[in-house]
Amino acid sequence: MVLKGMMTRPSGSHRDQLVMAAISLTNLLAPGFSNGVPYAPSEDPAETVAAANAVCEHFYRKQVAFTVAEVDRLLALARRLHELLLDLADDDLPTAVPKINALLADFPARLHLSSEPPWALHYQDHSASAVEGWQVGCGAALASWVSSGATQYISRCEAVRCDRVFFDDTRSGTRRFCSSRCQNRDKVRAYRLRQAIKDAR
Repeated sequence: MVLKGMMTRPSGSHRDQLVMAAISLTNLLAPGFSNGVPYAPSEDPAETVAAANAVCEHFYRKQVAFTVAEVDRLLALARRLHELLLDLADDDLPTAVPKINALLADFPARLHLSSEPPWALHYQDHSASAVEGWQVGCGAALASWVSSGATQYISRCEAVRCDRVFFDDTRSGTRRFCSSRCQNRDKVRAYRLRQAIKDAR
């Protein structure tokens, strides 16, 4: 495994913001486990769309907003991104790369530079539907991360019954949990295990 200090460190560029958006979007909308319990997104389409727009606008405001009419496609995209991010967190590039290529194959990229400094490279058509725009943008950004060796910054929570993904920005790459709640759960679990072993002696 490559040490994080030896890799190109994410700089907060447009590309990196798209990766952060992908992580946040999947943690919000992908079913699975979170903090030790089963997790599922809201069943209310309007609530789901509003939450997704709030998350994505935090990272990038130029893409058109998600609409209730595309909520099923939005949830499907979140599931695809979640599976892909878990593969990257596991450093399983042979499995992850075909999934990235599949994301890129669905819609055409619209490469262009921003019209003002810092002249960021954008990947998607801002006037396209939100699902199309975010799929192209996140797929291209993740492809760039793979090619530049930055995917070691993508990690999955090590707590039992949690499959949320996070960006590990520690220089040592030692962050293990998605939240302090999961970290505390793991400490309690480890303590109880030690006590059980001690009592069994």
